[in-house]
Amino acid sequence: MIATIINTLTAPAETFDTIVKDYNWKNAMMPLSLIMGLAILAGIILSDQIADLQWEQIQESINNNANISEEQKQEILGSQYDRVYSKSGTSAVFTYVTMALSWPIRIVFWSLFTMLVGNLFLGGGASFGRVFLVASFAYLPSALELIIKTPIQYVTENLMIYTGLGVLGIGEQGEFLNTFLAGIDLFAFWRVYLMAVGFSFLYNKSTNSTLTVLSGLWIFGLIVFAGMGAFFAGMAG
Repeated sequence: MIATIINTLTAPAETFDTIVKDYNWKNAMMPLSLIMGLAILAGIILSDQIADLQWEQIQESINNNANISEEQKQEILGSQYDRVYSKSGTSAVFTYVTMALSWPIRIVFWSLFTMLVGNLFLGGGASFGRVFLVASFAYLPSALELIIKTPIQYVTENLMIYTGLGVLGIGEQGEFLNTFLAGIDLFAFWRVYLMAVGFSFLYNKSTNSTLTVLSGLWIFGLIVFAGMGAFFAGMAG
């Protein structure tokens, strides 16, 4: 299985041919476990930086709320400070569990939408379990992303490390264009490409065809989520 994980990144065509033919959804647990384990480890290593970012966001939200009196603000901030900077107990455990579970949740939703789009535009009737299997291995670039980015984030004390168009720094954080460009990321496209390779075997289509369909879905998703993010940021402001 370790060889399959490595070969997914280095020789995706041959590897996904084997995955689609010989593996089942239970085999998805190996790449999932790897990504979740690395996410927890990254969370532990970056706990101080994550806490600082959460605290800044809480302060901004509370201080900008005109419906809360100054006395209430101080009380709320005091209790939130203890919660954010607690490195033990329920709060810390919840943070790490949330980090780990966010990955299978992402993969489940990505599998669902790609299955619907694939069955509609590529023909056939791939099951959710088969698509979930392909997606779990297609998400392996995220493991490499965690391995590469975490040490850099720790040394620089900066969580905002971009590996795509987000490095251009266009627009304010939370704005539509800034969020959209940040989503155009090397590792994100790598995941889409690997998914397309897997789909080429799952739907018996060329990789160019599956990549076109999945890239369209990916860009559409970025537009939707960037728009939602900008909308809610505007509401909060």
